[in-house]
Amino acid sequence: MNFEKPNIIPERNREDWKEEGFKYFKGELHTHSTYSNRQEMGGGKEDMVHSETRLLSYAEKLGLDFLYFSEHSSDPGNPQELEEDHPICQSLLKQQEKINEINKSNKYKIKAYQAVEANMLFNNEEKAVIDVPNSILNKMDLVVASRHRTNLPTTPENIKKIFLAAANNKEVDIIGHPYRYIEFYENDWRYFKKCFKNKEIGPKLQELEDKGDWDSIKQIIGKNEIKDEKMREYNALFNNLKKDYWDAWSEILQTMEDNNKGFEINLSSFDPNKEYFRTLLKKTTDYKKLKYSIVFDFHNFDQLERYDVKNNKNNNPEGIKNPARSKGVSRLLELIDLLKELKIGPERIINSSQENMEKFLEERNK
Repeated sequence: MNFEKPNIIPERNREDWKEEGFKYFKGELHTHSTYSNRQEMGGGKEDMVHSETRLLSYAEKLGLDFLYFSEHSSDPGNPQELEEDHPICQSLLKQQEKINEINKSNKYKIKAYQAVEANMLFNNEEKAVIDVPNSILNKMDLVVASRHRTNLPTTPENIKKIFLAAANNKEVDIIGHPYRYIEFYENDWRYFKKCFKNKEIGPKLQELEDKGDWDSIKQIIGKNEIKDEKMREYNALFNNLKKDYWDAWSEILQTMEDNNKGFEINLSSFDPNKEYFRTLLKKTTDYKKLKYSIVFDFHNFDQLERYDVKNNKNNNPEGIKNPARSKGVSRLLELIDLLKELKIGPERIINSSQENMEKFLEERNK
């Protein structure tokens, strides 16, 4: 499939983009409140500055029907396995009680749910695990398992191991931002060099970069005609790495489909106009029963400012005065256009409606 870059189009009518947006996005499954700043994690390491009630008020004003508080478990920058009685695990259970009380108060039309964004990691025995024990995950309304930092290289084999551990865990519902930090572009020198950093050729690759020998580098990554036999050898390694990478994704996606795990499209990192993300999303369409979630991974109101929308064709949604919110809506509309192009309809989006959400959890529990 060829992806053509569309031209900038005039402002979408306010009612048109709202109706279109709500067809695909009617609830947020990945939101962080001040609970993700809990002292057990060192407190305040990240800029989650809003309470559950403020976030519910804001989501209700946006017209959403439900909101899941997917708080961090152990520190994403330094994840570790937790025991059931660990203060972080206990704080998740306490927040669940708080969420239940908020719902009982009937103060909000929007429904609140308790979730957790658990970490995938390799433990001290280099076994791929989830940091929160299943006995705690079982009590959550939703479990998002994400890969943040790991202590092993991001080779295709390690990527496969860690995602399969999550995809085969019966308590995990959604694989969070599965592509983050492991993108492999078509001619990606950065990823190739990183994977071979600790191999025998690692210093030789670094030497090419230090010398500024970009012709040789381009031969390796397939952008220039190969003239040097040594570069031909390195190019073969590059092509084998690329094959292993996408073969790993095939196994991961197949396992996710088989086990009814949601594939998270996280708009804080997924750029619908970049080649890698379009290629990966296209690959997911080979798995006809795979479901998706669309999330903003909310941490604070300033994060939307960082969205790059200069290449968006939908960069002028009508009726939005706040520039940051305009960027968020613009990126959502870009994603919806890509989903339509790939024939991924709202029925495959977990959080396109409360009914779809409940159906997904019901099927997964089976």
